[in-house]
Amino acid sequence: MLKLTIFSTLYLILQSLCGINAISGWQIADRADFYIGETLWNFASDHRSGPGTNKCNFFVADVIWEAGGAVPHRYFGISGPIGAGEWGNPNSTYLSDDECWHNVNSPQIGDVMGDGVHVAIITGRRKTTSAASHEVVKNDWGFRREQRNTQFTYWRYIC
Repeated sequence: MLKLTIFSTLYLILQSLCGINAISGWQIADRADFYIGETLWNFASDHRSGPGTNKCNFFVADVIWEAGGAVPHRYFGISGPIGAGEWGNPNSTYLSDDECWHNVNSPQIGDVMGDGVHVAIITGRRKTTSAASHEVVKNDWGFRREQRNTQFTYWRYIC
């Protein structure tokens, strides 16, 4: 018990000195839900990848960044964050090589959930928030009865 107390105290001191603060799943979920109804990431928006493109991956990246985290990018510098295909890949080297991201089997609030086509943030019990075609929505995507045979991958930010 004494070792745990000493470790906890040292960890808090290091956090304070270095400015290191792990973000929580709740922080990520709250940030995602803040944008419900927003059209910045819709299919027609010229945000980031331009009009006529899906932007669910950009929504996830922007939310994680605003919450204090980061997502892997496909190319250094000019390109963007990884796409829905990587979020839905349990063997993604982009994510598994990043020490801040862990593939998990039991999703929690704030985890990123992907099926290889779409990506969302888990923001409630059987609820996700994501950029849909017209606006950011909170719904049961990923938890619907008709999706029970769909392979989903869950990633947790731990830094």
